[in-house]
Amino acid sequence: MPAPLLNGVQKKLNMLSNTKIAALIITLWFMLSSCAQGPQPIAIGKDACSYCKMMISDPRFGGEIITVKNKPYKFDDLHCLTAFIQEGQVARPDIKEMYAVNFSGNHALIKADEQLLLFKSESLRSPMGGNIAAFNNSDSLAVLMKQFKKGIPLNWDELIR
Repeated sequence: MPAPLLNGVQKKLNMLSNTKIAALIITLWFMLSSCAQGPQPIAIGKDACSYCKMMISDPRFGGEIITVKNKPYKFDDLHCLTAFIQEGQVARPDIKEMYAVNFSGNHALIKADEQLLLFKSESLRSPMGGNIAAFNNSDSLAVLMKQFKKGIPLNWDELIR
């Protein structure tokens, strides 16, 4: 083969190899990013509740379920999360993790099997009437219990029964 023709073929092979490598990298990136593990942040005013389909609007309430396949289900109220489970919309063996929104602070998600403290009071007025606030520390819970005298503390097992 003449040198100019050989150089052209070599350039095309190099370009083809670079294209395949780039395509492989992009494919891997999409695959890994779509399998995000753990809770997904709840976008207030953008995400809809997986149970009642209403827009999630109050950052103080809500929760999330992550399945064993890492599919997130977001809820605007713990009432919706528990109804979703009780109705079998996701089988209990398929649930990997459950979270509740921290009523105080930055409203981060608290893993249900960690330091999760719950308080139920009709005075809380959550979006769907569950009226349950979640906390990750007893000091925040104590402050709310003083503010809303009528109410009861709960634990996670009592809630999802």
